Amino acid sequence: MLVSSVALAVPGRVISAGHSITELVLALGGGNNLIAVDSSTRLPADFRPLPVVGYYRHLPAEGLLAQNPQLLVGGNHMGPANTLTLLENSGVEIVQLPEAQSGEQLLENIQRLGEVLGKPAEAVTQSVEEQLASLARARATLTQRPRILFVRAQSGRGLKAAGTGTSPDSLIRLAGGTNVVTFDGYKQLSDEALVELRPDWILFSDDQAEQLRDGAELLVWQPLLKLTPAGKRAAFFAVDGYALLGGLGLASLREAKKLNDKISVDR
Repeated sequence: MLVSSVALAVPGRVISAGHSITELVLALGGGNNLIAVDSSTRLPADFRPLPVVGYYRHLPAEGLLAQNPQLLVGGNHMGPANTLTLLENSGVEIVQLPEAQSGEQLLENIQRLGEVLGKPAEAVTQSVEEQLASLARARATLTQRPRILFVRAQSGRGLKAAGTGTSPDSLIRLAGGTNVVTFDGYKQLSDEALVELRPDWILFSDDQAEQLRDGAELLVWQPLLKLTPAGKRAAFFAVDGYALLGGLGLASLREAKKLNDKISVDR
């Protein structure tokens, strides 16, 4: 009777909102139960097509309920609140995981999601622990931590930098760098600040790579960047944008390894 009760409690129809969360659902073996995702999710090329139900911060109640879900899982920025309340009142289980800013939190999310999905988490946990240990060893070999700046750029509107509490900040620290800005969230940078921050590397999301000509356009839009160590060496790095959605996830670990490889060769 106990086994039967547990089996009935495992959700068979799951909607995942947020790329990092969906990655974990798939890694844990929950793909067969996945019935829809949000627009921030990139599914594997060989995965079956799924309905897309809005963006994880602005989920439409009607679109979600039309899928007849048993479980909606996402990060703590999933919303809006009235949508979540309506779904909960309709009998849908809502699970919100903290957006991980550290390897420890990512491991906790894996364990929690495994419990919710009724899937064993040991294999995924071991893989993540091995990657985190490898990154820790790689960080330890750095004689000094390079100064890194992550920006969102728009011609004529300057640069916004990612500060603490953001996914780029977590990625920079995981790779072994130091974020040159210490404010919270994203803020506009003055021309003078760009020079004073003296970044060794400048990062941006790969969805801007073509627009920025792999970073070269930044030196045209913001000529003062040429005075920085990164500008002088054209030290730019395009980060997989999906690795920056919803906190640290499996894609973030892969990108942190790539970034660490870059800065290690450059030391």
